[in-house]
Amino acid sequence: MVTLLLLSCWAFPCAADEWLDADGECHAAPSGASDPLDTADTGTIDTAETADTSDTSDAVDTSDTADTSDSGDTGTLADAWPRHFTAPYVDATAYPTVKLGTIAPENGVWRYTLGFLVAASLTDCTASWGTYFTLETGPSAWGDGGEYFLYDEIATLRAGGGDVMVSFGGAANTPIEAACSTPEALATEIERVIVALDLQAIDFDVEGAWLADAASVQRRTDAIKLVQAWAAVNGRPLHVWLTLPVLPSGLTADGVAVVQSAVDAFVVLDGVNLMTMDYGPGEAPDPDGNMGEYGITALQSTHDQLRLIWPTIPDAELWTRLGTTPMIGQNDVAGEVFDVEDAGQTRSFAEENLVGMLGFWSINRDHPCEAASEWARGDCTGFTDVPDWAFAQEFAGYGE
Repeated sequence: MVTLLLLSCWAFPCAADEWLDADGECHAAPSGASDPLDTADTGTIDTAETADTSDTSDAVDTSDTADTSDSGDTGTLADAWPRHFTAPYVDATAYPTVKLGTIAPENGVWRYTLGFLVAASLTDCTASWGTYFTLETGPSAWGDGGEYFLYDEIATLRAGGGDVMVSFGGAANTPIEAACSTPEALATEIERVIVALDLQAIDFDVEGAWLADAASVQRRTDAIKLVQAWAAVNGRPLHVWLTLPVLPSGLTADGVAVVQSAVDAFVVLDGVNLMTMDYGPGEAPDPDGNMGEYGITALQSTHDQLRLIWPTIPDAELWTRLGTTPMIGQNDVAGEVFDVEDAGQTRSFAEENLVGMLGFWSINRDHPCEAASEWARGDCTGFTDVPDWAFAQEFAGYGE
């Protein structure tokens, strides 16, 4: 899941030696800056100072992809993604396939992050849904007398004013940045996904051993930069998020290096989304009733780390470049339980500080279990007395 306002895909309105701030005003670039978007005197890029998309009243229905598949089309699309939003994760390969077009009116959430797109195999960087479904067909399931498809559900969601972000990576399988041999091949595959699904926002979920894999980290950085240049030429709004594991003490050294790699290459990041979950007893002793507080502490710690990466950006803007994604209900770590009160505490903190993104893992789990569970299940929270969509409704409407 990193969304600051990306390289806007309209013509850049300032002179070559100027930069554009969030209020739409041009400013002279600092002496010695090698990039018109580089506002720092430390060689790091200010990635948020492009355009304010907080007004989403002009959001368009992007379910029709016919006019966007031509990479030579330089018309400008309306940007459907605001700077502050809720987008819970969808386990897109879990069965049965989530009916996004049906659940949005029920739970009040109209944006979702779909995971995960991964390499078809260790040596084949063709994007697939968890290696189970091709990009062309997408996930599907049987119900109500016939087969239904995720892509049709996306179209219904968009027709109602919603949208989806797609997440590459995740905890299982091989990320495409590891399977693709060059940044150019990786960029081509990412662009293919964007066109096929008509996306305005993408996320890269980096975890496990891949956090420390220097080759794939650099390949991803280089590819994102190529994709952003392609999107700008073709008039496509494109938001990029990085989703990383976190502890109450902040990002690990490897996580910091992932962000720094992007910033050093002048990649425009919307933000860093934190997996505020599964800390372990060493970092989160006595988690009962404290998971919301631990998540807030993780946000505060990471905010301090980002201040070192983007030293010239105001604190308020740094908060907009942060997201939080807790695991609702029972976490994978025994004893760590994120309840509805924790969700309320998280939202209050986000509203006070204007955190960029609120998510959770996952919308598939936002249901009661038939029997209480002390281990994490994929289809329910572990609670028996918390109703359907309790967490979605707690986060619904954020940023609107």
